[in-house]
Amino acid sequence: MTTLDRLSSRTAKLVYLYLTERGAATADELSSALDERQLTLLPILETLESEGLVQKDGGRYRPA
Repeated sequence: MTTLDRLSSRTAKLVYLYLTERGAATADELSSALDERQLTLLPILETLESEGLVQKDGGRYRPA
């Protein structure tokens, strides 16, 4: 099972793919790039972080 297969949400997949392509981004940068509200993205980022898929470094998120 790939990492993307583990993610059930379309938005979570987009966030993960964006971070793997760009390397790192703030929630604000993700919001602008993906045209999603930060209120939608923050719980997704927390979930990805708790699953060990992304790391938060200051205010930036990067693939783990």
